[in-house]
Amino acid sequence: MMNSTLFLTGATGALASSIRDHFLNEGWNVAGFDIRDNGFTHENYKAYRVDGSVEAQVQGAFDKAMTEIGTPEALIATVGGVKPWTNIDEMKYEDFEFIIRLNLSTTFLAVKHAMRLMRIAGSGAIITIGAEPGLKPEAKKSAYVAAKAAVIALTRAVAEEGKSAGITANSIVPTTIHTKANEEWGTDDEIPKWTAPEDIAATCFFLASKPGRAINGATIRIPNRM
Repeated sequence: MMNSTLFLTGATGALASSIRDHFLNEGWNVAGFDIRDNGFTHENYKAYRVDGSVEAQVQGAFDKAMTEIGTPEALIATVGGVKPWTNIDEMKYEDFEFIIRLNLSTTFLAVKHAMRLMRIAGSGAIITIGAEPGLKPEAKKSAYVAAKAAVIALTRAVAEEGKSAGITANSIVPTTIHTKANEEWGTDDEIPKWTAPEDIAATCFFLASKPGRAINGATIRIPNRM
């Protein structure tokens, strides 16, 4: 019996690394897509260097991964990031474009080309990563709010499009994720309230599994105690 295959974008990030490890431990193949390679190796893992905001690179890498390790049964799109927070009247347009490209454009391209391949198999699970400001807008975060709100809305639209093809789409919305990088600015009171990346990984795995396919078009908050 062939292993199921996960396509994972932003594969070298802290959250993606936990997702990668969880799926590998469950016996899946994992294709990791990122602009850099962190040197991780595993017999069921293959890394692909790709700029997730360039469509030709995404399409080429996805097609190559399908040939080498299998048609994606699941896509988890984790690419995202921010610029320093600022009021909109002080924001540079190039910073706005950067945030939209990094968070929304990369998600769009990953979802587009994963869905194209999933239609071949007639099934699949798409999981995107939103953010709390996309649901509850905050001052000085206008570009990030716009990008993450659009990711959530895009996912809901894809969920409607995928129904006839047996493809689900859901968005996970964490608050602050407990990573080493975030520990550098978090306080002793805040850090225990953050969400462990392993918990997000477990939720992703459920959504990708057969029982999780009953869930479609959902926006799933994972706030821990925030």
